[in-house]
Amino acid sequence: MLHKILKVHRLLAVSYISYIYLLSGLITNFLQLLTFLFVRTFSERWGTKINGYLSAGLFSIFTFVVEWHCECKIRFFCSHEDLKYLHKEHCLCICNHHGEVDWLLGYTLLERMNCLEGCKGLVKKETMYLPVIGWKMWFSDYMFLSRSWAKDQEIIRKTCQTWSKYDALHNKNFYILFAEGTRFTEEKHAASVKFCKDRGIEPYRNVLVPRTKGAVELISQLRDSLGCVYDVVFAFPGSNNPGTWTMFSGKSTDVDIYFRRIGVEDVPKNDREEIAEFVMQQFRGKDDLLDYHTTHQQFPGEAFPLPRRKVSLIMFYVWSLVTVTPGVAFLVNLIRNECYNMLLLLAIISIIGGFVSHKIISAASVKKNQKEKGI
Repeated sequence: MLHKILKVHRLLAVSYISYIYLLSGLITNFLQLLTFLFVRTFSERWGTKINGYLSAGLFSIFTFVVEWHCECKIRFFCSHEDLKYLHKEHCLCICNHHGEVDWLLGYTLLERMNCLEGCKGLVKKETMYLPVIGWKMWFSDYMFLSRSWAKDQEIIRKTCQTWSKYDALHNKNFYILFAEGTRFTEEKHAASVKFCKDRGIEPYRNVLVPRTKGAVELISQLRDSLGCVYDVVFAFPGSNNPGTWTMFSGKSTDVDIYFRRIGVEDVPKNDREEIAEFVMQQFRGKDDLLDYHTTHQQFPGEAFPLPRRKVSLIMFYVWSLVTVTPGVAFLVNLIRNECYNMLLLLAIISIIGGFVSHKIISAASVKKNQKEKGI
């Protein structure tokens, strides 16, 4: 099996997955463009639906990495009651930003919930210009923030107006919010503790102080179309905290994911200070949960079986068939006709393409030691 062969050689695995990701991404972008021009123009409902499935097809490469390439051992902690609401309402997921691979784990969580096609998120404005991932996000109506509150407040309002349309279109979406604004590091945690002490706030132990202005605006704008808010916490047993390329190279890891549904009726409605306090309290809860996880190496309660599906594995083989078969046939034809100059050119292009793909996938993760200004 191809996915087992890739586990043998890490360099081969990274190169092959990057190749599949880059070509399948360009194909997806082209199909998204056609959908935007010729379907969404006439039917917003069907345009957004088709785009959602195209997006899920591309992101299945990422979930393949987590579920089949790395074969990560993921434990989900939730209640049976909360599972009844999955894929039946619009949800805002407020997550902690524990490490580089949180975005991969978020996609994996939604894939196992069968909700990947409805994923939306908040990302840096610069991401919009990245080939494949950035273009995909633009077609999918992601929110692109400039990290200037004067500009971002209006961006949030306009994007939320677009997102609110999905309620009438009957497309159920998961909106992903990393309210800390940046990945947790010891240096950033020290800055967070200082920020809290300077303002008379009890410092957080395991998370960064959330940036409430953007979160408050987001909740205020979306509240009428939301069914709930999900409290989501990522944690890694032991001292394990893998990087993006560690997972792309096939190294397995253990992951715990906690999620809890909060009905929108329990979210403050009009008072912005109360909404800000609600967000702060969610991170107090995350802080306590991470303390519990450090002590017990799991979240409270019983791990719920949310098994991996074969969709991402099938999609990876489909993309492999679509992108690799024509390339192999073309190479065989060049060898038969002794077109060595063309082969050399293709080798150079492949090296450049691999480098570009490496940069694109790396850009989708959070850079280490990156200094960010957030909302």
